[in-house]
Parts: sequence; C-alpha cells; structure tokens
Amino acid sequence: MYITITGELGSGKSTVAQLLCDKYGFTKYSTGTIQREIAKEKGITTLELNQLMSNDVNNEYDAMIDNKTIEISRKNIGKDIVYDSRMAWHFVEESFKVYVTVDIHVAANRVIMADRGQEEHYDSLEEAAKSLIKRKQLEDSRFAQIYSVNTTDFDNYDLIVDSTVLSPDELAQFIMEKAKEENHEHEVFLSPQRLYPTKSIKDINSESADGLQNSEADKPIDIVACGGFYYMINGHDKVCAKIKSGEKLISANVYNADEKGWVEKYGKNVDELVKMSDTYYHEWEEHTGVKFLAYPYS
Repeated sequence: MYITITGELGSGKSTVAQLLCDKYGFTKYSTGTIQREIAKEKGITTLELNQLMSNDVNNEYDAMIDNKTIEISRKNIGKDIVYDSRMAWHFVEESFKVYVTVDIHVAANRVIMADRGQEEHYDSLEEAAKSLIKRKQLEDSRFAQIYSVNTTDFDNYDLIVDSTVLSPDELAQFIMEKAKEENHEHEVFLSPQRLYPTKSIKDINSESADGLQNSEADKPIDIVACGGFYYMINGHDKVCAKIKSGEKLISANVYNADEKGWVEKYGKNVDELVKMSDTYYHEWEEHTGVKFLAYPYS
C-alpha cells in the first residue's frame, strides 16, 4: 500500500508519517530521503545539492526529485510505503492521498514549541502564524507555476483530515483505518473547533441533537469555506450531538466561493449563506463547550 501525505505547515504530517512506519511497518520516503539518494548518485553532499537547488531557475532538480519519486514507486509495487512529500500525491500512482489541515494558531504554536532554531524563531504566536501563512502561499504559488496544480484543492485527495485537536497517534490511527477501507471515497473530516455556526443556538433543536448521538447515520454536513474559516450551512444539531459524545472529527462537504463570492452548490452569494454574528459564536461556545481559537470578525 502506498500512502502519500501532504498538507499545511505545522499540521504534523511528518510526525504522522514516521508513526505509520513505527506502528504499522511502513517504509518512509520523504523529499529529504530522495534528495540524499540524488546527492549520492551525483557524488556530492546534500548541502551541495541544496545549494544547487537554491539557484535552480529551470527547476531541473525538482524534476530529478519528481522522477526519483516515480522510479521508487514503480520499483516497489506491493510494498507498504508512506511518502512524506509535498507533491508525491501528484506522481505516485495508486496511492491513498492524504491532506492534513490544521488551525493556523495551533500550527504556529507547534512550530514555536518545536524550537527549530534561529531560522524559525518568532517573538509571538501571531508572528509565527503570519509567517506560516506567507510561506504556504509562496509554496502553493511555486507549485502552481511548476505543475499547474492547486495543491490546496481538497478534490485532489482521498482524505482530508484536521489535526487541530488530534494527537499524532490518533491521527496516524485514523489515516490507517481509512487507508484500509476497500472503497476510497473522497472524504473530509474537520475539527468542531473550526466549524462556525450560521444561526443562533436558539434555533437549533436540542432534542434532535440529543437523539442524533446514537444515530448510525453519519452523512456529511455542508460547509462553506470563506476567508480561511469554515461555516456550517446545515447540520448544527448533528455537530452538537457529536461534540457532546466527545467526537473530535466531523464529516463534511466543503464548498468554496468563487472570486466574486458565488457558491455554485447553493446558487447564492456567500454573504447570503454565512451570517457573521459574534453573538452566534459566543452562544455556540457556551452551549457546546467548544472554544474557538479565533473569530472571523476579529
């Protein structure tokens, strides 16, 4: 089985890739691993290779890494390999494609706590968050230019999973369980801490929410992504039920607004769908016990 893992900076993708090796017997190939193989073949050090790559205006070394990734996948069919690489999902055939997302403030805190040296030293959480956002934008722009793909498009992946409140072990176990399923359908699972209500808690049927706690049905709720936040269009009662039962992931369909704010799925502008009220957020927090890490209006 091949699993390719990519995602957002600070999401824990490299940690979970290593756990898949340690706990489930996978072999890991990362961009660093492949760079070392290329350096060895060329008779130079990885430092020298990195220096060459920094001046590689024609992206020749990116092509070498991509070709080596393809070569490895074709030579090891039938083996259990996890690829911890930004673009492996694009090149490894027949892989289970995983994208790990995370709240930006949680990601920033992880980077600060990891103490990655002076190169990633930040004086505040907000400084770290802004740096991660900028780095990701530059990275996505570069890949779009080289490969003509949108690396943040959820439709490119089999599984999108939110690591905001999951431990690395929980994340690894969840990915493994999904990878073992016979039919790999496109699925998105988000943390309740990142789902913002679009109606008052007073309009949510509490009895319905309680009844859903023991329901076998688990249809995804509809989410509209706007400005980096996820808004619930329906399923408020279901999310309440899942929070009460201690669940850390919510199954969702995510729809994005276009450049003009139009949401094709609903035939409406995002402003008609998303009611941004601080009262809704505070009521939701008080009722569910979930604390948002940021507010859309702030």
